[in-house]
Amino acid sequence: MLRLIVPADTIPLIELTAATEYFKPLELVALREVFEDYFKEEFSFGHRCYVETEGDQPLGYVYFAPVPMTEGTWCVYWIAVAKDQQSRGLGTRLIAHVEAEARERNGRLLLIETSSLTRYESTREFYRKRGYSVTSHIPDYYADGDGLVVFCKRL
Repeated sequence: MLRLIVPADTIPLIELTAATEYFKPLELVALREVFEDYFKEEFSFGHRCYVETEGDQPLGYVYFAPVPMTEGTWCVYWIAVAKDQQSRGLGTRLIAHVEAEARERNGRLLLIETSSLTRYESTREFYRKRGYSVTSHIPDYYADGDGLVVFCKRL
């Protein structure tokens, strides 16, 4: 079942994110702050975070929002799917939901940022297969040898 997250989802979603082994400890700390801010005020600014669950078990989630000072540009800030659920279509369903909701809210562009590290190649391929193209690459953005890759899709 796909639903908006609630405060009780915070720890399970951080644990799910950590278990994917794609995110650094610093990013997990930031994710906790993102969720805290989401419940305090960001929801009222149009941010959305949906979780797919089976019973009480989170299987994956996506966090997205309109980009301030733009007309119809949106960004996916976080997406994670439990390791045992990867390559089963959940990520595709989450991205499709984001695209549909952004369109309903006058979205015209959807951006997704990721790392240039080799271990993220499957992530980049996932976005390419869903119609996203690389619109920028900033070498050494996150750290030496770890660049920022920005994907974009016109909605």
